[in-house]
Order: sequence, then structure tokens, then C-alpha cells
Amino acid sequence: MAAPDNNALILQQLQKMEDKLDNLATSLHETNLEMTRIGGMKHSLQDLKAWKENVESIVNPEDLREMKKALQEIKASSEEINRLEKELKSIKEDKAKDRVEIEDLKTFKIKAKTVVAIISILFSTAITILGWFVS
Repeated sequence: MAAPDNNALILQQLQKMEDKLDNLATSLHETNLEMTRIGGMKHSLQDLKAWKENVESIVNPEDLREMKKALQEIKASSEEINRLEKELKSIKEDKAKDRVEIEDLKTFKIKAKTVVAIISILFSTAITILGWFVS
């Protein structure tokens, strides 16, 4: 009877070993996947380094800073130009209003001179007629 217990014990040990081997295989598979991901990251990092070197060979960081500063100056100038355009438009509108007002004043001046001339003629005529009656 010792043999069946021995066999069961051996089978049990073999089963534990198989489970451990499965766990090791799963762990090894996960490790391989992680290594593959790390390899991919390493490749991406190398690509990024190559891109950075390529960019730096085209434009060095100091030139890039100067370009950024120039771009900011251009934006500021553009905003200033837009502000000046608005101001100029406002001045043109004011000038148009002033022209209308000047035309109105010229019309008033002509009317006033005409009325003064008519009153002068009427006054001269009235004095002349009065002078005839008095003499």
C-alpha cells in the first residue's frame, strides 16, 4: 500500500512542478513582452534623439530662441498695425462727418449773405423812396 501513496505523492509533486513551470512560462512570457515594450521604447527614444540632432543641425537652440522672439515681435507689430488701422478708420469717419458739417456751414453762410444782401437792398430802396417823399 505504500506504492499507491507514493504514486499519489509523486503525481502531486509532478502537478506542483507543472503548475510552477506554467507560472514560470507565464512570467517569462510577461517578461518577454515587457522586454519587447522596452525595446520599442528604446527604438522610439533613438528615433527621437536622431530627430533632435537633425533639428539641431538645421537650427540651433539659440537661433530657435531668436526666431521665437522675432515671431513675438511680429505678432506685437501686427496687433499695433490692426490698432492703427482701426484708429485711421475712425479718423476717416470723423473727417467725413466734418466735411458734411463744413458743407452745412457753407450753405448757411450763403443763405446768411443772401439774406443780408436782400435786407440791404430793401433798406436802400426804402430810404430812397422815403427820400423822394421827403423832398
